[in-house]
Amino acid sequence: MPATDTLQQRFFDQLVGVHPDSKRLGYQIRAGQAEGGRTLLDVEARAAQLRAAGAQAKAQFSEFAQAHLHDEVADELLRKLHNIDQVTASLFDPGQSFYPLLDALSTKVVTVNKLDGLISAVPWLVEDLLRLVNQPQYRNRTASAAMVKDIKTALRFLGVESLQLILPVYAMRRMLPHSTDPFTSLKSRLWDYSLAVAIAARKLAENSAELPYNAFCVGLFHTLGHLVVTRNYLRTFQQVRQQQLLLARENRDVQLTDALDALAPDASFLCESMHEFAAILSADITSCWQLQSLPLCQTLDQLAEGIGYSGCSPLARLVQQAQTYVQWQELKSRQQVSEAERQAWFAKVQLSAENIELLAKTNLKRLGVDI
Repeated sequence: MPATDTLQQRFFDQLVGVHPDSKRLGYQIRAGQAEGGRTLLDVEARAAQLRAAGAQAKAQFSEFAQAHLHDEVADELLRKLHNIDQVTASLFDPGQSFYPLLDALSTKVVTVNKLDGLISAVPWLVEDLLRLVNQPQYRNRTASAAMVKDIKTALRFLGVESLQLILPVYAMRRMLPHSTDPFTSLKSRLWDYSLAVAIAARKLAENSAELPYNAFCVGLFHTLGHLVVTRNYLRTFQQVRQQQLLLARENRDVQLTDALDALAPDASFLCESMHEFAAILSADITSCWQLQSLPLCQTLDQLAEGIGYSGCSPLARLVQQAQTYVQWQELKSRQQVSEAERQAWFAKVQLSAENIELLAKTNLKRLGVDI
């Protein structure tokens, strides 16, 4: 694995919470392709031997139960993630009227009057924006401080530049999983990472020929696939484990029942699943949005293809620079990256000293508008 790919894996390992010394479960397991050509019969035979070995083999028995469970999880997860209808159904649906709004914000000349009709066709967004402008920091701008009930008035308070940040963010926040237990901090970490890449990409675009709004959207939505993989893996794990538990109880296999009952979702398997599927899923999901002006799907597709920095469009290159900087910053804060690794990583995406200094001065945790 190239050094920069190792650094990216290191970043996502810490994002999900993979213990560096843990044995990794991944898609090499699927269809009996593990080390030594492990098959289901091999697992059952070795598990039977471990049962007979006594208490000292309990940990190994649990490991085999986890591997056996994830054989089935891998197959079922693969089936789900290859079904685009099931994939999109696992995300919040902003409605067909929302996507023309994303497009409109990408045009060079856009006015509040033009946005009014488009936003009015998206009920959840109208509700969110009215709630926003009736917060104290906005209501205090009016002489009467009266409650704003009209979306046209709300949009005039906010302005186009703020709406270019707020609208994509409101949609993405609704797409986050309600829960990522037992990875309790993963939801907030994925959100922080998405927002940081979006802000960094937008800042870099301000010094380029690319539209900052386009860069912001690509940076923000590039983790849609990560959200889908996380939600589907956690659901699939629980479903398959429940099926195996029922079978173990029917067979009166107390030891297997106890082992399955104690198993939890595996961080390394989730991380490997993200590596396998997330990038292409982000592109597939946004292709369903049928955007005309915002080059979201096209850019995410380039990032998913892994064609490298030099083969990408200027917008895709810019987003790669943002991703690299944000990932490096996180690893640096945890003392998990060396100076030599940083230099090689930044060189791969041609991140200049000027842009590094620019991003170092940028707050990657806040939009700069009150939401």
